[in-house]
Amino acid sequence: MFAYSKSLPLYREVDVLVVGAGPAGIGAAICAARNGAKTLVIESAGCVGGAATNGLVGPFMTVYDARSEKQIIKGIFEEIVDRMIQIGGAIHPSEVRSKTSRAGYYLIGHDHVGPFDHEAFKLVATDMILEAGAELLLHTQFVDVIKEENKIVGVVIANKSGMSVIRAKIIIDCSGDADVAARSGVNYELGNIHDGNMQPATLFFRVCNVDTERLNAHIKEHENEIRPFYGPFSWLIREKQEEWGDVPRAEVCLFESPEPGEFRLNVTRILDIDGTNAEDLTKAELLGMKQAHKVFSFLKKHAVGFENAKFMGTAASIGIRETRHIEGLYRLTKDDVINCRVPGNSIAVMATNMDTHNKSDPGGTYYTLENGPYFGVPYTCLVPKGIDNLLVAGRAISADAVAGSAIRMIPCCIVFGQAAGTAAAMAVKEGKLPAAVDENKLCTLLKEQGAYLGD
Repeated sequence: MFAYSKSLPLYREVDVLVVGAGPAGIGAAICAARNGAKTLVIESAGCVGGAATNGLVGPFMTVYDARSEKQIIKGIFEEIVDRMIQIGGAIHPSEVRSKTSRAGYYLIGHDHVGPFDHEAFKLVATDMILEAGAELLLHTQFVDVIKEENKIVGVVIANKSGMSVIRAKIIIDCSGDADVAARSGVNYELGNIHDGNMQPATLFFRVCNVDTERLNAHIKEHENEIRPFYGPFSWLIREKQEEWGDVPRAEVCLFESPEPGEFRLNVTRILDIDGTNAEDLTKAELLGMKQAHKVFSFLKKHAVGFENAKFMGTAASIGIRETRHIEGLYRLTKDDVINCRVPGNSIAVMATNMDTHNKSDPGGTYYTLENGPYFGVPYTCLVPKGIDNLLVAGRAISADAVAGSAIRMIPCCIVFGQAAGTAAAMAVKEGKLPAAVDENKLCTLLKEQGAYLGD
């Protein structure tokens, strides 16, 4: 062990510091600034968007209710989509139905998904953050916190300019992995503590020049072989298992982008990866790259419509589905989701199904909502126990592992960010801590900002 001590300069003093400019951070930064808080968002990458840009994750999973009748995730998400549509970078979820190329040919669970171009998302989200009046600092890594009792009094950052400290009244952890919460001493669970499963990692990749018309016809011929919750080409993998090799996936998950003939593929699967461990992340990047090229070669050789396909590249960053689940004032449970409970302090309602990728099944475990149109996520899931001036938004909110599999999607994270940013601005304005924010007033303000919180 080495002892290290250094005096650090103050970089900035703000009302609200958002750590991470992924989907949750985008929602948090925009709404904190729009609601009057002096806001700074830091991001370790060279652009905003996180999984939606550097991770190539897409399309947006369904934002409709379980009956596919009503759009229920709106607010900042809807604004982003509408602005991307204006520049030709997205298709509205209302126009995309299941069993089609843009829904991955899925029979269930993918009705009304939202195809988008990751460059359009990057541009629109950046513009919206800056237009709201928030300050953006890229290429900046969160390092540590400085605490006094149960309060964070400084956040240590590092970048090309060196190390420094940011002081903020409220910090919103949108790191994806609850890094700020963990370093602050907040309790958490890593993965599913009951079965030891941590959802596998995936490196997305893109291809173009696919003959979608021929692909559609081929999949139509085999539609009876597609499992209800999974993608196509299981027949090819079974028939040519020796060539498919050690890629632990039984189907091919592929989604056509707004650009015809261009597909994002969610196929690679790297098991036993801890996304909070740098060595594991390195291993995942290397294995994901090898699997991506192997899968593409397989499809180009055997899949109808892929004969002239071109490999466009892998994502800049591995996709991590699950790491920490913080301990908050309330813990969302599998039972809450299954029974479609909507507490009065819900800051979002959603109908994304519980989708748990796991190493015991080459497809995964999937639960659909059958007891109601949607479930609610209470504000108190965003408020961690033990640190007074911290909020957490994104897939690391307080939830058990199975419930967490239903709230990890990009639109969900955006609306969690919207709620956290709005609550943080309220807390600053009223001189309160996040736990003391009037939840009824918060919900009213979210509705005024376009959020749908149930009937």
